Amino acid sequence: MRGEHLAPTYREVRSEAAAIEPLVVHRSTLRTWLVSLAAIPAIVIGVDVLWRRRIVTWLTEAIFDSDPQTLEARDEIWAWAMVVVGSAVVAWGLKELFFPAPVLRTDDSGLHVRVGGPLRSAVILPWPTLYEVDAGTLEDDEEQVDVLVIEVKDPAVLPANPWAGRRVNDTTMALFTTEWDTDAETVAAAIADQAVAVARARPEPG
Repeated sequence: MRGEHLAPTYREVRSEAAAIEPLVVHRSTLRTWLVSLAAIPAIVIGVDVLWRRRIVTWLTEAIFDSDPQTLEARDEIWAWAMVVVGSAVVAWGLKELFFPAPVLRTDDSGLHVRVGGPLRSAVILPWPTLYEVDAGTLEDDEEQVDVLVIEVKDPAVLPANPWAGRRVNDTTMALFTTEWDTDAETVAAAIADQAVAVARARPEPG
């Protein structure tokens, strides 16, 4: 899937009709739900430390039977951190469950990928800038993870530090696809087919 096939010389589309059926990829609903659930215990413990201290008291008495430990000021700081971070994770999870934002989307203008951060708009990679899109694997924390490899002609269109991904070199970035609801091979194949469809929908020059 080389660039001369993915990104022919740019020309205007023949008509206002869409050349392709948009490809939309979201995060896996199950993984998003599990992440949200994992944050709830942190909130419960943080709230207990700050206000009720029933759970903490029971644990300290059970562990330190002869010499129960008292909470210090730094423990309350950690408790506040657990409540704030846990609440943010749960709120993000609920938002993604009911109002999911695509991690990747295609249309006639190009490839839209959310690599700027969770609160930033997607970065647009126009079709003419794409050189190669393929599925692969990348080592992350001593594990091989599935990635979508995107190579472009112009390095300026890629972010320096892509969120949920990694800049491989000046013209290539790899996006982690473990949390996506569609595997990298399927996405790469669909993008290649759409690149061909967009190219055919453009009139010949002259």
